[in-house]
Amino acid sequence: MISEMESTAKVDLVKAQTCFAGLSEGELDQLAALFEDASFKAGETLVREGDFVDSVFLIVEGTVDVQHVTMKNGEVQTQSVATLGSHQAIGLSEKGFYSLSGRRTATVVAITDVHTLRLSVPVFNGFALAHPRVSEMMRQARHFA
Repeated sequence: MISEMESTAKVDLVKAQTCFAGLSEGELDQLAALFEDASFKAGETLVREGDFVDSVFLIVEGTVDVQHVTMKNGEVQTQSVATLGSHQAIGLSEKGFYSLSGRRTATVVAITDVHTLRLSVPVFNGFALAHPRVSEMMRQARHFA
């Protein structure tokens, strides 16, 4: 597993996310530097449905299972709704943050050992405050979704 990504590889992974496609090279460099390495062992839970969204993840390598809890015939059931792998995001959509409510909409469990880049939401908010164009870009993307 990769212990720490090169700066250019981080920038490339961030740039690959549609919601960040409109950022300038300088903004991408600054944003990529804010992501931290985070690794999880197979079977570990990365995020839990219903918890507050405190961070987003970009998967560098490995595979995760996205699960949703439902009630069926009075029983709680966990249903797998997606499998994500390298270069995919947890908590981000094409337009920005996946959850507009601030709560996780699914549980994500590592199928294999997983290496991610983690970005704290408060850190991102600080970045967006320092770059008003970024806030406006994401606000417009949500409006036209």
